[in-house]
Amino acid sequence: MTKAIRVLQVLTLLSVASSLQAQGGFELTPTVGYRFGGSIDLTNPALNPVFKSLHFESNPSYGVALNHSVHDNVRVEFQWSRQDTHIDGRSRANNSNTRLFGAYLDQYHFNFMFHAAEMGNHPQLFFVGGLGFSTFEPRAHLDTKTQFSFEVGGGVKYFFFPHLGLRLEAKWTPTYVKSSEELFCNGFNECYAVSNHEYAQQGEVSSGIIIRF
Repeated sequence: MTKAIRVLQVLTLLSVASSLQAQGGFELTPTVGYRFGGSIDLTNPALNPVFKSLHFESNPSYGVALNHSVHDNVRVEFQWSRQDTHIDGRSRANNSNTRLFGAYLDQYHFNFMFHAAEMGNHPQLFFVGGLGFSTFEPRAHLDTKTQFSFEVGGGVKYFFFPHLGLRLEAKWTPTYVKSSEELFCNGFNECYAVSNHEYAQQGEVSSGIIIRF
């Protein structure tokens, strides 16, 4: 009985391995890129008398993506990306910028990747979108913050060999900052309190070598 169970386990593993190979298996992609944009408005002068907004400096980024095929045209992916940046404050008095402190901005996203069926050595366009969170870690006497974020983007993959390729990507990656209520009036003497969600808008371009296994 024990031998039969072992044989069944081996056959099951072989079946799973065959299925993964047929679906393209896993793709591991270390990436380097450049992330730009991102600002936070400081709307209350009483709380922030000196600066009216904070801005993320545009800087290089790096990370890694791991995905797996779940359909001929769909892959599920986990992606991490880090930016080593600085935060600038924009003055209320003269609109000038002052560098305040350094910070790490890490993004962790769970994505779906959509693309056409495999086309051998031809370039393969793809679209990617997902949800996750961003961690803001100041290099100063401030607390680390973790906020909701998402990404939408696209790019191209090209395989030089069956297990080695190149990935080029551009994406939009907003991070939720805060919600505030504002009064909205429709012109008919009717006014409502509406919630205004604020995001730090960032974009990123990156490239990496795909290792398929």
